[in-house]
Amino acid sequence: MEKNEIFETAKNMAIEQVLNMYCSKDDPTRSALKQLLENLLDCFMLSERTVYLAKNENDKGNGFYGRKLATPVGSLEISVPRTRSGNFRPSILPDRYKRVDSSYTDLLMSLVANGYSESSLVQTLKSMNLPYSEDEIEKIKSDLKNELQLFKQRELPESAFALIIDGYHCEIKDNSKVKQATCYVVLGIDLEGKKDIFGIYTFFGKENKADWMRVFDDLITRGLKKVLIVVSDDFPGIIDAVRLAYPLADHQLCFVHLQRNVRKHMAKDDASVFNKELDKLRTSSADFDEAISKFKLLCEQYSSKYPRFIKGICEKAEFYLAHMRYPEDLRKYIYTTNAVESVNSMIEKIRINSGGYFQSVEVLEINIYLQRENLRRGKWKNGVPILKKCSYNILQLYNIRYEMETQNS
Repeated sequence: MEKNEIFETAKNMAIEQVLNMYCSKDDPTRSALKQLLENLLDCFMLSERTVYLAKNENDKGNGFYGRKLATPVGSLEISVPRTRSGNFRPSILPDRYKRVDSSYTDLLMSLVANGYSESSLVQTLKSMNLPYSEDEIEKIKSDLKNELQLFKQRELPESAFALIIDGYHCEIKDNSKVKQATCYVVLGIDLEGKKDIFGIYTFFGKENKADWMRVFDDLITRGLKKVLIVVSDDFPGIIDAVRLAYPLADHQLCFVHLQRNVRKHMAKDDASVFNKELDKLRTSSADFDEAISKFKLLCEQYSSKYPRFIKGICEKAEFYLAHMRYPEDLRKYIYTTNAVESVNSMIEKIRINSGGYFQSVEVLEINIYLQRENLRRGKWKNGVPILKKCSYNILQLYNIRYEMETQNS
């Protein structure tokens, strides 16, 4: 075997070994982790240029140049900020022509997994002989926090096709105590099919209706007045909260959660048959009324055996099947909360690698913000193509629904 081949084999083995420390082989977050690190490095270098320009008033920013950075977690594609003089070079980059060693990956992982802990940052940066003062580190962290606040306060579109919402439960350090908290994550799909996180809201304590109302109030205050459909799990009180905030919106309760509840409350064989029929119904070409009728007929077959459970889901048939009101090509995007739960799953990986809890509310929310940036550059870049084709019909639904509101008010 040639020398280069031996090196490539060894490098690939090293990449696999490091990746396996953070995610399993079949974990879709493996590629997302690389993109998250790319975005984090971009933010860090941009902040460093801001620090440099504050000290060198005669120099000016001059765009960016692309560079590939080899690390044990794979090749990262980054945008390195420049200045007109050419004298600025981010200290966070390894020396020119130097192959990156494991300490550089330790830095990246400490930024992500250790939640930007100041002591962790200082220790790692000093061990790598990177010339950051504590003031400069604080400035870089401050820039990230400012970006987060601007993101949380930005104006929202007046209308959206869908809101997919979920509460992420975790533990956060508050002063000297680690407390239970809920982060309310709102993923939006606009009328052009573009996905984005519209809001993140963290409150200490368990998930509750009052906090969901605070979330909706903020969305409305920031401009989001009209929503066609809201997708959520069946949290107690959420139906009333959605109805109060967006009374004209359809409300879809997660179909996947319904099937999980079926497995929980019914015998194994019965649950298997029931869920297969639910799958057939969800993927059928039936319209809303036909789907409701078939769902209730299915429930009747099991009502004597599981009376309480069947009564509960039957009463909420219109919520479990709200997605059937929409064109068949759109239904797969709005029948489940999986889209927002996939965001939460990446954050959960970071929580586990952080020792089981987040150092602060800001640490949690900065991680979600960086994950949002990563998704917008990658997985969410093309949005929901079919929604663009249906946009005229969707707008008609809006006009009809909200014209009726105006007439009735």
